[in-house]
Amino acid sequence: MNDTFMGYVRSNGDVGVRNHVVVLPTIGCANELAWRISKQVPDSVLLTHNHACIRLGEDAERAKRTLVGIGRNPNVHSVLVVGLGCEPIQAEQLAAWIATTGKEVVAVSVETNGSYDAVVEEGVARLTEMVSHAAGEKRVPCDVSKLTIGIKCGGSGTISAVSSNPSVGYAADRLVDAGGTVLFTETAELIGAQNVLAERACCEEVKVRLLDKVDALLAKVKQNGVDILGSEPTQGNILSGLTTIEEKSLGAISKSGTSVLRGVLDYAQPPSEPGLFFVDGTTQASQLFVGMFASGAQIQIFSYGGGFPARFRYLPSYPPGMKPLPVIKVLGSSDDVSEKEHFDIYAGDIVTGTESVESVGNRIYSLILDIASGAETYTDVHSEYHEMIQLYADGLLM
Repeated sequence: MNDTFMGYVRSNGDVGVRNHVVVLPTIGCANELAWRISKQVPDSVLLTHNHACIRLGEDAERAKRTLVGIGRNPNVHSVLVVGLGCEPIQAEQLAAWIATTGKEVVAVSVETNGSYDAVVEEGVARLTEMVSHAAGEKRVPCDVSKLTIGIKCGGSGTISAVSSNPSVGYAADRLVDAGGTVLFTETAELIGAQNVLAERACCEEVKVRLLDKVDALLAKVKQNGVDILGSEPTQGNILSGLTTIEEKSLGAISKSGTSVLRGVLDYAQPPSEPGLFFVDGTTQASQLFVGMFASGAQIQIFSYGGGFPARFRYLPSYPPGMKPLPVIKVLGSSDDVSEKEHFDIYAGDIVTGTESVESVGNRIYSLILDIASGAETYTDVHSEYHEMIQLYADGLLM
């Protein structure tokens, strides 16, 4: 019998671990209008962002996929979409795409409602209703197979490859074995180790797709006439003992555990089945976590190697504007033991030999269930910093 957690069951069968009513602008130009509405309804969550009118090609499609995915995430109870009327993604259309999940979605815009003041009045009224409806939802026992978690590592060094990353990987394997879903990303941090991960692919198609994603990134770097060694490994990675991108990548993929790789997804693309998936995307945490949430992650894990940035404390809590996505921070460096109270899990005892990867992995798995049932992460409790979320773009912006 599988483990269970206490979650919010949605009408389409998905399960949320949070129950937020989100105010979502269609475009960055509508951020102030959305804020004007949200600030009058205290229990709503405002997700302002940087989407611009003119994004080209895949960037435009990715932005659409991200906004839709944010609204569809099961941690979101309902959505008020706020628009202007002149943007490429209209409020009514975005609301319709999100509403395919069966959740309550309302669209307001200056063009449809007639004026700025009319949008605010209608938005506040409808948002107040949605918050009231959300307050009536109750948590019920749910199978662990309903969970999707995202995984990222940062501040990598020689220590993280033997402590926090494999511990997270152990927890990921437990979740996959129970029928759950695990997403991991950062295409640049596969370079030099892509063939190692490719051997875990479930089929030749997935193997080829994974290798093609890495090759595409390398080709783009070459096309721009730059050397990726100028940023990978980073100065922080080098100070923490890493000397090559291959070393960094081998440590990075250990956070994915040992499960079979079921597929390779595009940024903000949801998986079609349970299991372990690689998501093609950026290493930028503020954009990465948004994409994970849009792909359906209800919880994010940040495995942190340590070093000087560990003392920033809230650095691993990005993106600070994504309140609907709880982030579990795992610290792997025994050198930073004085900072462990500012993290959710301390894995540094693996380095000193007083705890095993299996033991820490089991603690991470148990914490995942606790957070899924409503417990708060360290960042939930202590971080008051918020900023607009960043939508990933890698092409030409006009």
